[in-house]
Amino acid sequence: MLNIQPSIYQSFENAVKQIMSHVLSVSIALSFGYLIGSGPVEMAIVTMLVISLNKKFNMQNYIVMGVVAAVFVLDAPQNEFLSHAITRSYAIFLGLAAALSVNLFIAPPRYRDRLVESLKELNSKTVNLFQSSVEGFIDLKALDDKELKEEYSKIDELFKKSNNFLTLYKKQFSRDSEKEREFYIYKKYIDFNMALCHSIRDINIATEQRIALRNKWGNPPISPTFKDILAMLESSLTTFNTLNKLLYKAVFEENTDKPVYIDNIFWEKLSGYIDKRHNNLTGADFIHAFMYVAMAANNIKIVCREAKSFLNELTTEENDKSDKFKKDEVDNHELKSCYVSNGSSSCKTRYKYQNHVKYDFQGT
Repeated sequence: MLNIQPSIYQSFENAVKQIMSHVLSVSIALSFGYLIGSGPVEMAIVTMLVISLNKKFNMQNYIVMGVVAAVFVLDAPQNEFLSHAITRSYAIFLGLAAALSVNLFIAPPRYRDRLVESLKELNSKTVNLFQSSVEGFIDLKALDDKELKEEYSKIDELFKKSNNFLTLYKKQFSRDSEKEREFYIYKKYIDFNMALCHSIRDINIATEQRIALRNKWGNPPISPTFKDILAMLESSLTTFNTLNKLLYKAVFEENTDKPVYIDNIFWEKLSGYIDKRHNNLTGADFIHAFMYVAMAANNIKIVCREAKSFLNELTTEENDKSDKFKKDEVDNHELKSCYVSNGSSSCKTRYKYQNHVKYDFQGT
């Protein structure tokens, strides 16, 4: 049961260390038993040696099992040392085989599936809260503190859960380039959602401060120009939602058609409106009127830029792979034709070499 681990890789690693510790302990016990004896003093010396050597070889977790195995051998009559050692080894190896079978066939850990499910839920909650925060800023409706804390708590829990599954998922593979790529993508997706959370906090702070300032000024009516600016902020959510959906497909469905281009018209128009408004306001009035809008707009711009950058990275990588695969296919076809038509040694060599390159590509 001790060898049933959170991942298959850990199970194999644990099994190897258990076998090493067991063989070491039984070997020491047999040596002392046949050469010196099996009295209480010998048992004590063997126990100290087993503990010391297990520590030296970084097998502290298996000291108890090693000591039990050594004492089990030395506790038998001298003519039965070997049979006791074999019996004990048989029991240990059978237990390890049973545990490995459970991990491999009966209940294999599926951390990737659980990680993907957790990431999807995380993104759903952070995006919904982000939209609510932006809409609250526009409509001057601050989110309820209690509900906000509850949402933050749920999101924090999902971050911990996702990071935990990510760590366990990484332990399931060793030097697998495709799995390492997935690990990198999922880790960066967690970072993207973390950036969303930072923007949510900043926008909520800006909303509370904007409401407080307007209350201080007696809640004056919002001017048409400022309404246009707020409407532009609202329209920027459409851009964000588009990017988020494309990123979602790229991460979980590997649907990446081409690099995404999002122009800066929104930000250029916003700058134009601010310049227009600036002609009518001066000093502290101008600063207070636009400071919080700038904070909200900047946070929307940050998350859009993060999503676009991440998405284009995935898209470029997929296109590079596709181009490489197509090039290999074309080159192989041409070289094969050369081999069939001419049968020259140069064509044969190039054909074999190209197959080798293609094989390496498929294994990465």
